[in-house]
Amino acid sequence: MINGNPNDFLEHIYSCQNTIFIFNGIKYWFQGYMPTESSVYMEIFQYQPPSENHFWSYEGKTLEECYHAFLDAPIFNGKTFWSVEDEIEWVDD
Repeated sequence: MINGNPNDFLEHIYSCQNTIFIFNGIKYWFQGYMPTESSVYMEIFQYQPPSENHFWSYEGKTLEECYHAFLDAPIFNGKTFWSVEDEIEWVDD
């Protein structure tokens, strides 16, 4: 991971902290929240250049479920996070 430790980055994802990163020259925004006591929602959307489309979203029952959904999702040009983590730049905007 560029500008950070991938495990620290994933800790931010797991705890639903707003997290900005760059992949393939595009800036993305991750956010997560709990809409109810029994659900967790995580999403990533394209931040710069702006886009109305979600890059990824998942609603689950636990943080753990959503976290693993993120890790397993082939959202990075058909690859998972661990396959491309060395190409992701963690930025604090």
